Amino acid sequence: MADLAKLISALAALAWPIMFAVLLYKLYGPIRVLVDSARERKFTIKVAGNELTMEEVSEQQRAILTDLQAKVAEMEKQAPGAITRTSTESQFSRKRILWVDDEPKNNSYLVAGLTERGAMVDTALSTDEAVAKIKTVNYDIVISDMGRPEGNQAGLDLTRQLKELSVQTPIYIFCGGWAAKNLRKQALDAGVSGITSSGTTLLSMLPL
Repeated sequence: MADLAKLISALAALAWPIMFAVLLYKLYGPIRVLVDSARERKFTIKVAGNELTMEEVSEQQRAILTDLQAKVAEMEKQAPGAITRTSTESQFSRKRILWVDDEPKNNSYLVAGLTERGAMVDTALSTDEAVAKIKTVNYDIVISDMGRPEGNQAGLDLTRQLKELSVQTPIYIFCGGWAAKNLRKQALDAGVSGITSSGTTLLSMLPL
């Protein structure tokens, strides 16, 4: 029963990220046609306030869909044929999130998913900018990449600075696969609430 309860909890946590990815999957065909037709004309579109080329749009869609497929396959292994239902009501309504990344457009689709669920997402390009914003705004969640021009472990440096300032806001690191695996212990020791290279896992980690 304990294992079943854990599985149900895991399914519930992944419910709305999967719904978001499924919607993207349904739109993938029409969007791909648009992308292919527009690529040669060098069109760009805005997603979550960031201007993306058609190649960047296609790559972010591919990454999200690949991630979703991996998560669904993992869930199927644990409980073949399992189906879960969830309310479509926003679960991030009124949450204030700060996303720290020197390349914010790389997270455009994930940010769009959060804002569509009712969250307010601000961005910062550096640790200094993030700390300045956190001193003036009461954020519910902070998300950071790991490496930035200021340092290969800038995400950990930001976490330590916030802990020194007695900031209690939960901090999550969204980074590459190598850092997620090899710097996990350092991140948790520094006070990070979670670290992952998976967009789907990141969304399921965030506190409701």
